[in-house]
Amino acid sequence: MSTRYRFTLAMMLLCLPFVACGGGGGGGATAPPLASPTFSLTVSPASLQIPAGGSGFMTVTVSRLNGFQGTIAVAGIGFPTGVSASGTVADGVSTLQLPIVVGAGVTPTTFASLQVEGRSGTLVQTAPFSLTVKASLPPGQVSVDEAQAAGGRQQAGQVVNQVVALEPLRATSAVNASGTVEIRHGFLPSGTPIKP
Repeated sequence: MSTRYRFTLAMMLLCLPFVACGGGGGGGATAPPLASPTFSLTVSPASLQIPAGGSGFMTVTVSRLNGFQGTIAVAGIGFPTGVSASGTVADGVSTLQLPIVVGAGVTPTTFASLQVEGRSGTLVQTAPFSLTVKASLPPGQVSVDEAQAAGGRQQAGQVVNQVVALEPLRATSAVNASGTVEIRHGFLPSGTPIKP
């Protein structure tokens, strides 16, 4: 075998892996696959204190990613018996005021490892949440750590205070015929009438 032939054969054997793998340029890079439509989920506040027999709200915020569209069913996961939270984020909407209702019979305690789940078809996302159930209050009372009196407006010679919530509180007070301010403890959805 001549030297020239051996040299050509050796070069072919050395280059063979590059040809077989398409290396050396011109092979054409493949584009990365397109990301699938999905969403992410956050809640605010991430913890609430609600008295037994009351209710509260959290804001669920959805970020729609990669062109995701569709409704998202939201629910509490791991919530104790007597506590409910569910709602729907409509298509094209990014936030939901999610009500959390605590039954009067729920034992006061802290539930630290709860989750809020968002589900749309096979897509599921969760966000951590904790709930402290406090002792129920007698009708007509608001816990001092949930609201404080403010104002000093005079009306017919009497000082009239307005309740200022320290946490989100969607309620209004009403004065009955005897001049007593009536308000239900806990939290109520916007537009819900106050009852003694």
